[in-house]
Amino acid sequence: MNPCIIPTPAQDVVGDGRWMSMHNRYVQQAKTSEPEVVLIGDSIIQQLQFSSLWTEKLSSLHCLNFGIGGDRVENVLWRIKNEEFDFHSIVKAVVLFVGTNNTDCTPHEIFEGILEIVKEIKYRLRNVIIVIPTLLPRGQFPNPYRERNDHVNTFLVDKFSNEANKDDLTENVYVVKIHENIVENDQTISHHIMHDYLHLTNNGYTRTFGKVYEKLCELLKVEIDVA
Repeated sequence: MNPCIIPTPAQDVVGDGRWMSMHNRYVQQAKTSEPEVVLIGDSIIQQLQFSSLWTEKLSSLHCLNFGIGGDRVENVLWRIKNEEFDFHSIVKAVVLFVGTNNTDCTPHEIFEGILEIVKEIKYRLRNVIIVIPTLLPRGQFPNPYRERNDHVNTFLVDKFSNEANKDDLTENVYVVKIHENIVENDQTISHHIMHDYLHLTNNGYTRTFGKVYEKLCELLKVEIDVA
């Protein structure tokens, strides 16, 4: 059985209950906030809220950040199925970014898990716009995890960017290619883009998730802040 399609809460390895505490906080926010855009995923989504891109541009779209560090596909699926997306107001768009932490899964397993999340979001939020940024490369030098993420991205682009594939699942789902032009010509990644070769610097967020901001503005018919 593909572990990515089985909703699973994250293991409390440390024993301090932080993951469940964050989940419960997000459930309360869903009940009390009125966001127009919700971002959900792993640490790369979580740390986005500390970037200048968030404070200067994304926050103006009335965003809510539901990122949790270390989250895997099956963890995000569990969170959505367990009240995090039970909003009392209309959400216009969801940004979904998860998969790089599923290091023990195949690209197709990760892809199938992302499809399950998309189905669950559509079930709960109906006609919401879903934006899926591609997975980022990782590691200073070429490695199998980069290749795996590239394969996941190929599956995502083929599924959601091919007009011939349009159906109820792919309707209103948009893949944004944020992984391009990060790897240098010598196949390395600069610490100016990813300080630990996994997580983005402030400049890295502008370079990658700036494309997500522009896509959201296009889809929500909001004027892009070019300042």
